[in-house]
Amino acid sequence: MTIRCPVCVSCSISTKLTKDGVDILGCRDCRLAFWIPGPDFRPEDIYRESYFEGTANACGYDDYSMLEQSLHRNFSDRIARIPTPRAGARLLDVGAAYGLAVGAARSLGWRAVGAEISAAAANRSAKHAAGRVIVADAHHIPFPAETFDAVTMWDVLEHLSDPHRTISEAARVLRPGGRLVLSTGDVGSALARLSHRWWHLYTLPEHLFFFSRASLRILLERNGLEVEEMRAYGARYPLGYLFERITKTVLRRLRSQGTESSSPASKIALPVNLFDIVTVSGVRR
Repeated sequence: MTIRCPVCVSCSISTKLTKDGVDILGCRDCRLAFWIPGPDFRPEDIYRESYFEGTANACGYDDYSMLEQSLHRNFSDRIARIPTPRAGARLLDVGAAYGLAVGAARSLGWRAVGAEISAAAANRSAKHAAGRVIVADAHHIPFPAETFDAVTMWDVLEHLSDPHRTISEAARVLRPGGRLVLSTGDVGSALARLSHRWWHLYTLPEHLFFFSRASLRILLERNGLEVEEMRAYGARYPLGYLFERITKTVLRRLRSQGTESSSPASKIALPVNLFDIVTVSGVRR
């Protein structure tokens, strides 16, 4: 069977590297990297409560709530960069998790709602966005066409099984001139190339795709969006979270020995920019 690139449909596919016994494939044309799950793979099965609050898991978060203060600040910074076309402009955050981005958008004057595939996460959104996060699949956004002035996806696209369907749905619910703004890992960044299989975003099974800037441009343009910016912005992360990422992706032996990161210093947030996460803004034609 011929394997085609899920973004540009090229047949120029080869094995890029092997991670945890899984072949990660690469497209020689658009530089997308991806792996092919088995027929029984269901992404929604990953995102149970233990994904957000589970120290025993190799994937997910030890304690997502530890990130709340930093994430609210990060989301506020990101959303403040989106032009507000009118008073009461509407924003949809896809992959809303606990509703932190929805709460940040509302504090900046947007009429914001969120869609989240995980019922466990959506149920935790009352603190930040009471009644504003619905349980929904990004491939079936339950809103009429041309409802929103902006759609955001913060570190979400790499988790979803059909990139074109995801972006097509986002474009459908955007008004003409509305913006899709997303962030995702940049597989073509210097850090990703130098780190090879140890890149911190090669986390399986939750990350299905590893996008290049070229593949992101193709993805947006083929779904009616004109790319206006691609840029690697920094963000703030608690020291404890940074340690958690290292131990989950590189130093797994430390986790098996019960190493913890619960000291007071673990809550100190630092500005970080490894230039391997790209923010993309596209305008609906």
